Amino acid sequence: MRPRPEIFDHRAVAAARAVVIIPACNEAERIGVCLDALAAQEGREVCAIHVCVNNSRDDTAGIIRERARHHALPLVLSEVWLPSGGVGRARRWGHAFALRDSPAATALLSTDADCVAMPGWLGAMRRALESHPAVLGRIEPLNDLPPDLARTVRRGGEIEDSYMRLSMELALLLSGDGPDAIGLNTAGGANMGIRRDVYRAVGGFRPLPCREDRELIDRVLAAGHRPARIDAARVRASMRPDGRAPGGMADKIARRLAGRAASFDTALLPVAAMLSGSSGGPAYPSAPLSPAQAAREMPLLAAHVERLRRIGCPVARRRYLSRFVDRA
Repeated sequence: MRPRPEIFDHRAVAAARAVVIIPACNEAERIGVCLDALAAQEGREVCAIHVCVNNSRDDTAGIIRERARHHALPLVLSEVWLPSGGVGRARRWGHAFALRDSPAATALLSTDADCVAMPGWLGAMRRALESHPAVLGRIEPLNDLPPDLARTVRRGGEIEDSYMRLSMELALLLSGDGPDAIGLNTAGGANMGIRRDVYRAVGGFRPLPCREDRELIDRVLAAGHRPARIDAARVRASMRPDGRAPGGMADKIARRLAGRAASFDTALLPVAAMLSGSSGGPAYPSAPLSPAQAAREMPLLAAHVERLRRIGCPVARRRYLSRFVDRA
C-alpha cells in the first residue's frame, strides 16, 4: 500500500505543467536551500515539487513543510521507509506520486536534495523537453568545501576531466547528431528531465541503489529516442564526502581527499573499447579506468580526436577508426 502523501495546494499541484521530483534521505542541512532555489525560479507558478523523504531520522520532513508554507509552494511530501532499492526506489516512488497527483504535468524533472538550481534552470529544462524526449542538464560543484580541500578534489580529478572531455568529443564526432547530443551517457539524477509519455513507455526508474539515472537513459536510447544535453540548465551539487548512494560522487570526493586513487566515471572506456564500439559492434566490457591507465592512453585518444576533427563526415570518421580496431 502506498503511504498517503501530504499535499500543499491541491489545486496547483493538480494543474502543474511540470514537476520536480527530489529524493531526500537525512537532508535536514540542505533541503531548505534546495527548495529556496526552486521557489525563486521563473515559471514556478506552473510547477509542482514532489519530495520523497526516505529512511530519514532527522527533521528533513519538518523543514520541507516549513518551506512549503513559507514560499506557498505547490508541493507533495511523501515519507517512506524503503528496505531496499535506495535512491532508485525513492525516485520511482516520487515519480509515481507525480504521475498520479499532477496529471497535467508533461515535463518530469529530477534533482537532488543537496543541489541548488541556478536561475533559469526550470525554463531551460521545460523548453528543451518540448522538442526532446529526455534532457541532461549541467552539474557543477557547489562551493561548500574549504578552499584548500576543494583544490585537493580538483587536482585529484584533472586526469579524469581531461579524459572525459576527449571521450565526449570522440562520441560527438562519431554520432553526427548535432551539438546538443549527449555523446556519452553521463546522466545524473541531480539534473535531468524526461517527458511523461517517454517515462511511462520505458518503464520509469528502476529500484536500484545507484546508477538508476543512467540505466533509465540507457533504456530511453534503446527505445530509439535521442536525449539532448542542455548546458544552459545548471544545478550546483554539494561536494560533501558523505553521500547517500554507494559508489556516487561523494565516495569519489572522499577518496580524493584521502589521497587515494578513485575509479573513473563508468561512462569512460579504454581506447580499444571505444574503437570496438565505433566499428558497429558493442564496446566490450572492461573494468573501470584507473588514473594510471587513463594517463597512458590519453595521448592515443587525443591523437584520434585531433584526426577526426579534420574529417567532415561521420561515416568517414567511423571508417577511419575501423582501421584501428584489429590493432586495438
